[in-house]
Amino acid sequence: MPGYPCACECHNEYTIHLTVTCTCGKPAKPPKPACPRPPICDQPGVVNLPQETPPPPPRTSSSPVWLDPNRPAAGTPAEINWFRTQIGNIRRSGPTFGPRKDEYLPYLVIRASSNDRGNRPLAGVFWESPDIFVAPNVDASVAPLSPPTFGGVAIANAPNTLYAHVWNLGNAPAYRVRVEFYWFNPSLGISRADANLIGAAYIDFGNRYTHYPEWREVDSPSPYITRGAHAIVRCPVTWVPTYENNGHECLVVRAFEPIKDGLNVDVFSSAANRHVGQRNIAVALSQSPAAVNLPLDLGYPTAPGKATIDVEVASPTSMEFLKLYVGPGGTPIVTATEPLAAGLFPPSLRDAPILTLDKIAFDCRPPLLRSSETFDRGCEPVKVGFHASVETLKPGEGYVVRIRQRVDDRIIGGYSVVLLGH
Repeated sequence: MPGYPCACECHNEYTIHLTVTCTCGKPAKPPKPACPRPPICDQPGVVNLPQETPPPPPRTSSSPVWLDPNRPAAGTPAEINWFRTQIGNIRRSGPTFGPRKDEYLPYLVIRASSNDRGNRPLAGVFWESPDIFVAPNVDASVAPLSPPTFGGVAIANAPNTLYAHVWNLGNAPAYRVRVEFYWFNPSLGISRADANLIGAAYIDFGNRYTHYPEWREVDSPSPYITRGAHAIVRCPVTWVPTYENNGHECLVVRAFEPIKDGLNVDVFSSAANRHVGQRNIAVALSQSPAAVNLPLDLGYPTAPGKATIDVEVASPTSMEFLKLYVGPGGTPIVTATEPLAAGLFPPSLRDAPILTLDKIAFDCRPPLLRSSETFDRGCEPVKVGFHASVETLKPGEGYVVRIRQRVDDRIIGGYSVVLLGH
């Protein structure tokens, strides 16, 4: 029979209660609800090595050991004794590290925005990375080392080549950095359970002070171009998205060096980790009409709770991808003048079909869509349907719509839809 462990300290032994109140009148501890972990699919070329007792995290301090204010003057006998004491502490308890930026370590970053320097967690828009690029209609075997365009849009059922721009902002160089390329179905909660590995490459970096005046090609099993502290790497495997989502899949890139700047195999959140970049952007190029219908997975919750999905219409100038799309000196995209219908359908189970409004008159669509949905989530996989459409788009006009998922007032995932006239 299930029971609750006692929360009070009046017992000398571990007591289980069948109610949430102890016989002494104090509350017992009901177990916290938790959802089972989803099954993990094997990824080609990846081997899982279970570790029942992982090593403890290293000790850290607010400043490096060598900046200890109690360190005696250099060259004095007292400094020798101080140094021996530090060595003894390291031998007994391991090293204590100061801030990573001050240590002789790499600091790998895939940016979430152009002003990203690796600080985490992020609270803003973290799923529109300017460091992930697509070259449509190009096979990886013949693609150039540099993306032919930085604003490319994936094409369904055709070859596409992916690129990533990776940075090392640390004091130490990084060698054999593994860069992994993944695709996901459109999702507001990306996790390892839904990951689909496309391919991986290995690159080297100088430290943050290494700056080449021009891009240099590096001939290796995974050729790439570098400017020292940062590099652009091409995915060695061609990606062919399916028609199921019209090429609107999410792209995720992870970069890490296993020994000195590692990454947990379960980490896929760019909001929480600087090693991860996400490009969750769907682009619909059209003149009349422009429409997008998307099923958006909500991911796997760790525990039952309240979730909120909301829709925001943003200015095209707020999206860095559109600046890359028009290119240097290009005419900026402006907000369209025709009215937009955009919103959500009620949540449903993942396997249920979503509604579409394509056969309904445009004026009748907005009342059927919701700008926000708040509901209690269980442990089952859930999705919401999203629709956006505009009757007429002129060249140079567009709409940007962002969809976010919040759990406990924290943004855990997002997706952006762009309707562009051409």
